[in-house]
Amino acid sequence: MTVTHNTEAPRIVRFGVFEVDLKSKELRRGGMKIKLGSQPFDFLTLLLEHPGDIVTREELRRRLWPSDTFVDFDHSLNAAVKRLRDALRDSAQNPSFIETVARIGYRFIGSVETLNRPVGLIRRTKDWGSHNLTALVIFSFVLVLIFVGSMRLVTRPASSQMVPTPLVTYSGKEFSPSLSPSGQQVVFSWNGGAGTTFSLYEKVVGSEQFLRLTTLPNAIDFNPVWSPDGRDIAFARIASGTAGIYTISALGGPERKLRKTAWRIAGTDESFWAPGRLDWSPDGKSIVYSDSTSDDQPAALFLLSLGSMQPQQLTFPRFHTGDINPTFSPDGRSVAFVRDATGGQSIYVIPASGGVERLVKSDPSPKVGLTWMDDGRNLVYGGGWLWKLPLIGGPAEQLPFGQNGYQPSIRGNRIVYTQASQEISIWRRTLEPQSSSKLAQKLISSTRMDAGPQVSPDGNRIVYQSNRSGVFQIWVCSSDGTGARQLTHFDNTFWTGTPRWSPDGRFVVFDSRPNGDADIFVMDTEGGPPQRLTSESSNEVTPSWSRDGRWIYFASDQSGSWQVWRMPSTGGKALQVTRRGGFSALESLDGKVLYYAKGLGVPGVWRVAPEGGEESEVLQMPEAGFWGYWAPVRDGIYFLDTSTNPRISFANLLTHKTYRIFDLENPARETPGLSVSPDGKSLLYTQKDQEHSEITIVQNFH
Repeated sequence: MTVTHNTEAPRIVRFGVFEVDLKSKELRRGGMKIKLGSQPFDFLTLLLEHPGDIVTREELRRRLWPSDTFVDFDHSLNAAVKRLRDALRDSAQNPSFIETVARIGYRFIGSVETLNRPVGLIRRTKDWGSHNLTALVIFSFVLVLIFVGSMRLVTRPASSQMVPTPLVTYSGKEFSPSLSPSGQQVVFSWNGGAGTTFSLYEKVVGSEQFLRLTTLPNAIDFNPVWSPDGRDIAFARIASGTAGIYTISALGGPERKLRKTAWRIAGTDESFWAPGRLDWSPDGKSIVYSDSTSDDQPAALFLLSLGSMQPQQLTFPRFHTGDINPTFSPDGRSVAFVRDATGGQSIYVIPASGGVERLVKSDPSPKVGLTWMDDGRNLVYGGGWLWKLPLIGGPAEQLPFGQNGYQPSIRGNRIVYTQASQEISIWRRTLEPQSSSKLAQKLISSTRMDAGPQVSPDGNRIVYQSNRSGVFQIWVCSSDGTGARQLTHFDNTFWTGTPRWSPDGRFVVFDSRPNGDADIFVMDTEGGPPQRLTSESSNEVTPSWSRDGRWIYFASDQSGSWQVWRMPSTGGKALQVTRRGGFSALESLDGKVLYYAKGLGVPGVWRVAPEGGEESEVLQMPEAGFWGYWAPVRDGIYFLDTSTNPRISFANLLTHKTYRIFDLENPARETPGLSVSPDGKSLLYTQKDQEHSEITIVQNFH
């Protein structure tokens, strides 16, 4: 490249999306000229001559209004500042460029880039290779990152609408978006279009150029978080033989390993690394992270000092899966986190220095991703939708956007989040060895999620849950999958599910969340409104009928932990059945035994008398979390077996032997479902057929 050097004073000054031509006295935004008077332009010029320094009111008086000029100085200065801020779309309360220093003056706080020549005077020689052109593109992108990365937060647009817009829509899967302190850049995890290697990438909001930051093959790099000054990025890594916390410059370059961790993953189970593992403190001096001290201990939170590199344990969970999704409050004084426990997840807040935990919310819904709003008074989390949770108490508020959203990141008036798109279908598999029909058949499907199938007692209908209408509702169809009909039409809920037939096939019992807390409902399948059976302030979920139709079993957290309860099917007082944990319960075919799982975080199936008493374990499922992937029959239990590759197996309770039935490559962990036909000849199950994720942005978030 041949470059003509120029020793003249800078002519072009760039900051953010703006460009100033000092010679022609023009202010441009994205190449478009912005009208600006002479005094506001001179005011801007003086600030740009001293970026980062305070320009006093006296200096402004001497420069803009000489001694022989008679004006109302205060009024004229205020008017010039206002016109300039309007042109830059800046705010006195939340400035990106011009900061007011009370009673002293003003300071330019944006990042400034100066050029000695107009843009476009770089000349290339004829032998310039294509690889050098690529280098120039990368270099240009890095320059964009340099000046954008140090900008303050943008101000709220004039429009008050919060409209979700796709931000990263590359082929493959994108996860873990994180906005820079300026809100102008986003770093995220992407598999490059296919495969199991997830690396970190960075792009400027509004630009399609991106920069790859990490390149380790066969690694999962996720949960990137920015340093407060926007210069570095900390992230979590899981790779063969190594796992830990790393940092890398926001411009790329060599990595630095801060600490080894015990994070492990089997295969490509994204449900493990979807929750957050770390966050950077607002003062830049520490990182909070989630990790286990040993294989038999739940994950706790630790505070890692970046000075001494010594960790301090903040939480001490017991009898839980662990603490995840740690996130610092805007003032750095508190850490919010999610405690993954039997049957559900709860949100807590703890002082950043350690101390007493405060419970903010407890319910069975998943919470993938957690972040603070800038006001420090509200949290936002994902779990089927995006939710806003006040710290002072009260129910979570469903945001007007965020369906299938999780992993939110907020900076100022911008929020980005991962938006999942899954096609989960209901399949039928014949259990007859000599059957001439097709062994596996996709029976119920859409472009959304269809799950939780249950065959009616007469074998002629199937009830299931589906979000094909926008949110999860209860649907019913014929046994061949035709004639789908929507039963429920709740307006203020994102999840209605786990439907079960009454023994006479007339009614369906299910759970729903029309007011935030989950309750049990019964509905006549031939029509009529749903009847609410529970109305406590606790959560009641996963209902089922007794074989004689007199009782309805369900899981409730009203006692402080998840237990199985039962109540008359016509409504009335509920009685507690289990005492040592219980979640999803089904009676045996003869009605003499109640089988149940213990929740999302406990493996195995247990048994107890329908009225309660001593419990015993009857099935040791090797992995926790599949509370809906089992179904009792006369001689045993069909269940999802993950001891090797995922498969459906049968545990014979008489011979105490287990048999493999068929492989299930992509079980739908978020929406499990398994049901055996009344004649025992076929089995229905849910399977994840396709999955995609992208990153969405919403402007003007408040």
